[in-house]
Amino acid sequence: MDESRGPRRVTNRHAARPNDLRSILRSRGVQALLLGTLAVQSGAVLTGGMHDSRGKVRRGVVGQAVRDGVAVKMAANVVRAPLALVETVAPGKDAPAFALADKYRAMGYEISDGLAREIYAAAIDARIDPELAFGLVRTESEFKDYATSRVGAIGLTQLMLPTANWFKKGITEIELRESGTNLRIGFRYLRELIDRYEGDVELALTAYNRGTGTVDRVLKKGGNPDNGYAAKVLGRETQKPSDGIRSSADTSSTPAPPEPPPPASAR
Repeated sequence: MDESRGPRRVTNRHAARPNDLRSILRSRGVQALLLGTLAVQSGAVLTGGMHDSRGKVRRGVVGQAVRDGVAVKMAANVVRAPLALVETVAPGKDAPAFALADKYRAMGYEISDGLAREIYAAAIDARIDPELAFGLVRTESEFKDYATSRVGAIGLTQLMLPTANWFKKGITEIELRESGTNLRIGFRYLRELIDRYEGDVELALTAYNRGTGTVDRVLKKGGNPDNGYAAKVLGRETQKPSDGIRSSADTSSTPAPPEPPPPASAR
């Protein structure tokens, strides 16, 4: 033993260290994560949320949180609870969408917050009454993005590929099953029908279900094309969730109509 070095200093590794929490908060990595979380959550309010239509966290948000946090240089004392800050920036922004979703949840339908936001936003963008939009999705697919009818109608608004192709050339079935795309095209098509029938929402809904060709032929002969579909969408007829996949095409008393001519804006 070399005594020339003097006695070794003995330390207690388990002794409490002062200001440990403060030291952690001063850590660049922790600040990056906190600030990144704030950035992502703030962006989520404006872009539709951190979750997709099925309630799952969107890919890459954690990594983006860290990257965003590193990019922002702020002192530790400005780090606050991210959600509390977001709520003060945009209080109640999603309240109307959630209120409509709660109405259908009370009936037994499963609707994620993300899907509620998507339906509401797509309806506003297409100049469709959000309540009408929710009623359409309920009647067509029961809020199931995987719904497929026996005649091949796809997704939340039960669109046929040829119809969707009028609005997005070359669209594929995979693309049409994406909730945002399906809602945008479905609501845009309904808007076209409302304009075509001069604001008559019930007639437009009937045409959405039966096809413009069938509706126009019945009207030309002086008949009434109503088959009860509009009443379902508008909530005047009780409809409960089913156990399997269904759509209006499965329950209509009329056979699936041939595709109507393209709307004016898609020609």
